[in-house]
This record gives sequence, structure tokens and C-alpha cells, in this order.
Amino acid sequence: MRTLRFGMLFLLASSVFGQTASAPVFESASIHLSAKRFGSSLQYQLGSLSAMTWPRQLIQAAYGVADYQVIGGPAWLTNDRYDIEAKAANLNATKADMNAMLQSLLAERFKLQFHRETRDIDVYDLVVDPSGSKMKPLKDGEDFHCPADLSVVCGLTNPYQLAGFLRGVTEKPVFDKTGITGRYNILLSFNVYAPKGKPSPKGYKKPLLEDALRDQLGLQLAPRKDTLPVLVVDSIERPSEN
Repeated sequence: MRTLRFGMLFLLASSVFGQTASAPVFESASIHLSAKRFGSSLQYQLGSLSAMTWPRQLIQAAYGVADYQVIGGPAWLTNDRYDIEAKAANLNATKADMNAMLQSLLAERFKLQFHRETRDIDVYDLVVDPSGSKMKPLKDGEDFHCPADLSVVCGLTNPYQLAGFLRGVTEKPVFDKTGITGRYNILLSFNVYAPKGKPSPKGYKKPLLEDALRDQLGLQLAPRKDTLPVLVVDSIERPSEN
């Protein structure tokens, strides 16, 4: 009798302590292929997710990684944009809660499967050119100034922001190693076609990126290798719309 009672208690304990908490999910979620072909947005507010973006950016947000840390996957991962509206049961859900729910949505609706590893990646360090910095400092309370020429990059006020912009241009990680602090009116005019390997239109005369950085801002991109953690997409499917 004692043996039977012990066995029953063991099975009961196993069933209780062997259970794992289910992953948090959105109470409701609608996904539709977006008709928009430009721009993107993703925001959490009062337990809701509102997004118009591509799946690659959803992965970045859900797992807290940068664009260069998402490796692999089909081309539509960065070409197809989706309109997503999702709501949590708890209006006070934290950002961590919302990220966990977004992970569940990616697994359930996009059938995302991935693994993590580290890889040697080509990166750039944004450093001061030997000629010295040429960035123009802003006075206290002064805002940045944008010229009438819309082809000039403006609105950036420090090297860290510039490094983030250059990450998108070079499609490689760019780290601010200038050691420069403070606020500056950063203006940059360069050939936007060359980094993509595309020919410039007839009559288009802009300096190459490396020349523009050196001559206009007194900065340069120093290439190197770095070992970084990455998220490798093993498989993903287009979601069923609702």
C-alpha cells in the first residue's frame, strides 16, 4: 500500500513540476500583405502591436537583434511588407511581453524556425581621418540645418547616428569609434548608386562615399573582421492572411 501511495505521489509531482509555461500569445492578430512599397513602421502601445513592415524587421524586433544579425531566408523576407494589427489581453503588457508574443506570432503564423551561432563578419569602424574632423558643432539649443538640395543627407547630429545611417548604405555593421561627443550639423552628399553597384544616371556627379566622408566630415570607414552572434533563418513561410 505504501509503495502504491508513493508511486501515485511521484506521478502527481511529475505532472505538476514537469509542466512548462506556455509561450505568451496575442489575444487577436490580423496579418495582410501590404500594398505599400516604401517605408516601414512598428510600434507597441497599450498592449497593441501596429506594424507595416517586412518579416525581417519583425524578427529583429522580436529577438532584439540588428539587421546584420539576421542571416539567410528567402528574398521576400525583405521585399514583402505586411500590415499587422495585434492585441494582447493585458493592456499593460511590457515591451518584453510584447516581444515574446511577437516571437509566438512568427512561429505560429510565419512558421519561423532558426538557430543561433557566431560568425566572422566584415564590419566597418567609423573613425576620424588623419586630416582631422570637419564636422560643424551646433550651439546649445541650436537645431540642425537642412539645405534645399534634397539629395544631401541631413538631420544627423552625432557620429553614432551617422554610423547607423552608414550601416544601411554599406549593408554592413558600422560602429562609431570616433570618440567624438557633442552635437553637430552633419551634412553628407555622396554617390548613392555606387555602394549598390548601380550605374549613375547621366549627368549625376557626386563623390564616392569614402571621398565624401573624408572631404566633407573628416571621417573614414576602417574595415575589419569581427565575430558576432547571429540568428540564422532555417525556414519561414508566407503567412495565411486574415
